[in-house]
Amino acid sequence: MSLHYSSRSVFAFTLCSSLYVAGCSSPSASVQLGYVATELGGDISLDSGGGSNEQGLSSAFGLGDTQGSPYLRGQVRAGGPVFTGSVLYVQDSGDGQIDGGFGSLDPNANVRSDFNMGLAKVSAAYEIALGPVSVSPGLMVDVWAFDFAAESTVAGISEEIDELLVIPMPFVRAEAGLGDFAAVGELGYVEIDGIGDTDGAFLDAEVMLEYYPVPFTSVFVGYRHVEIDGDGSSGDDAFSADLDLRGWMIGGGIRF
Repeated sequence: MSLHYSSRSVFAFTLCSSLYVAGCSSPSASVQLGYVATELGGDISLDSGGGSNEQGLSSAFGLGDTQGSPYLRGQVRAGGPVFTGSVLYVQDSGDGQIDGGFGSLDPNANVRSDFNMGLAKVSAAYEIALGPVSVSPGLMVDVWAFDFAAESTVAGISEEIDELLVIPMPFVRAEAGLGDFAAVGELGYVEIDGIGDTDGAFLDAEVMLEYYPVPFTSVFVGYRHVEIDGDGSSGDDAFSADLDLRGWMIGGGIRF
């Protein structure tokens, strides 16, 4: 976990990736735009050489309130192959008090925290039709770009974790249609051990119910749940992150 990019650059990359997938010429394509209400949970620790404790994002940093975010998804179907991309961006901030060490911050310091994360998902799968149901195994790549900063409100000392994680994982998509309705579910999971300085387990699950009221248009509701439980390095510091992001989605789209 040692690649460093600015949050603005990463967000531009993830957005362009999704627009590219959505815009490719093909027998069938769709673009969806919506709103997702996310909640962030979990623990994080940072060790600058003097030891550290796991700090709860909610209890220690005051993060975890429901945050709204735009959601963009594009899909191209070319017979059997199906290419999908989506992107969302989450921002959260809060005030809290750490319990023990966190990098160079004093134990039990009062802190002001900011969390920014762009999350892109790009996948390629092959659709296997089984009557009204289809199953599509394939490969998914999650791109996590997160920047977490905590500053002591008294001493003015700050610590930051700024990371870009590119996580390939096997996944499967299942779809079922009934009249003007369609249900879609995706699940990806991988455990990484000793690749560079990255170790951890990664999960990405998404379900969606779509309704097609008139030709070439759709509305949808859905739910997204992603988890990262890993260890790595940020600069000269070691960190661990057990992050959990989940939320409801609603929106609409067009097909062409």
